[in-house]
Amino acid sequence: MTTISGFAANPASGHEHAVAKNGTVAAEGLSTMFLELLVAQISHQNPLEPMDGTQYVSQLAEFANVESLQSLKIDSGKNLALQASQQALQATALIGKQVDVAADTIVLEQPAAVTGAINLGVEAQSITLRLYNAEGQLMQQQELPYTGIGTLRFAFEQQAAGGYYVQADATINGQPHPLQTWLSGDVERVSVGSNKDDIILQVNGLGNHALLDTNQLAFGSNS
Repeated sequence: MTTISGFAANPASGHEHAVAKNGTVAAEGLSTMFLELLVAQISHQNPLEPMDGTQYVSQLAEFANVESLQSLKIDSGKNLALQASQQALQATALIGKQVDVAADTIVLEQPAAVTGAINLGVEAQSITLRLYNAEGQLMQQQELPYTGIGTLRFAFEQQAAGGYYVQADATINGQPHPLQTWLSGDVERVSVGSNKDDIILQVNGLGNHALLDTNQLAFGSNS
């Protein structure tokens, strides 16, 4: 066991159309553009061979379809932005709560128990957990009571401040298989990363983790 060791503005032109925040022309801008094109087309048509009225109707129908799709796209973008804002707001409710995150190392700032969970996807004959300190010394070992496929919680009794490593193995058909451990910690801060959908939780002793990578709220543990 080894030691754990932040658009440049476009020049203003003489004529502007309404532009949505995503850089596309808004529905109102499309209406203005279509009317301008229609007036230009009528003004420059050959008076000896004027356009058939059905052509205008056809163009109007095509424009209506484009306008409808553009409005739908803009509305969808607004809905996505609203959902992201709501998700970030909801995430702030996790501050002060304990969550499980995928990790096998933890740093205790003060004496505390090391708790967490494992997710067992297949039946196993036994589950063994070992707790090592930063120097690689085995501090505790325990066998989890087998309750079948699902989530099994564990807890190592209070440890001194410092770094620790948790190792979990399941014996399946007589062979040991390593398991992913989920360690528990209190959420200290919630922030939004470079992507508006990238919500980060700062978990005490466990560092920064994406909200989507959080396993669950940590309710209780097995002694």
